[in-house]
Amino acid sequence: MGSSSATERLEFVDCHVHFWDHSRAGLRWPYLEPGFDHPRLKEMHRLDAPRFSVPELIAQAGHEVYLRKLVHVQSATEEAPGLESAWIESVADTYGTPHAIVARASLVAPDLATVLEANLRHRRVRGVRDMGSPATIRTEAFARGFERVADAGLSVEVLVPYPLFDRVAELAALRPDAIVILGHAGLPEHRDATYHAAWSEALAVFGDRPNVVCKISALASGADPSWTAGSIRRWVERCIEVFGPDRAMLATNWPIDLMYGTYPRLVSAYRDITGALPQPSRTALFGATAERVYRI
Repeated sequence: MGSSSATERLEFVDCHVHFWDHSRAGLRWPYLEPGFDHPRLKEMHRLDAPRFSVPELIAQAGHEVYLRKLVHVQSATEEAPGLESAWIESVADTYGTPHAIVARASLVAPDLATVLEANLRHRRVRGVRDMGSPATIRTEAFARGFERVADAGLSVEVLVPYPLFDRVAELAALRPDAIVILGHAGLPEHRDATYHAAWSEALAVFGDRPNVVCKISALASGADPSWTAGSIRRWVERCIEVFGPDRAMLATNWPIDLMYGTYPRLVSAYRDITGALPQPSRTALFGATAERVYRI
């Protein structure tokens, strides 16, 4: 993926990227289609191109960042379970990365066992992400699905706002052997002081949950489209304060957040925000935690 001899470059394991390739049969990326609606991310179709994969990502990272490893997180809809993972495996076989895959799964779906079986055929699959978790995480069906995923040895990534943090902690306590990933920094949907105070207080529930890991990503995004290092600093620092560097990992949500800035600008902001931390802590945040969590 490049030479690490350029000491001025920051080594980074980006544990949240999305690829697409419109030539792949059986896969579709609805968010790239005109008319797709999202409460905060508007006009994502502007990102569209025939494909976005490793070469395009490396080009956008530029010379300031050495992308040591990547983790691909599901973003396609599939005609059959496992198609996206199979495609990402082929990408990795070609380019040597992504090193890990987070597959699509609904923990409440009747076919969850089939979905897991299809994805576990692919050697780089390390976890699943449930995009419907805000609506289902309090149900018994979700708890049963969580147990099934944990039994399969996979991590579970959830995208939930702060009123649901307590439920995430409850599930994690049921299976201390399972890794639960709080996606996108606990999904802070608003960035005002009142919301920050409530989010920050709720985040404390994870302080004594060693198997919950925070993915610090999507802060420089639609909820803060004119972001600066200063505007995202308190969110990043609070995640690190609660989880510690060994349970927090920095990521980009690329190329979705290209709509709000460049890749080097975002990584530079992370570097500035973490600049006062000791080097072992920064090493963990920029890669070592992700490598351990995703077994890469």
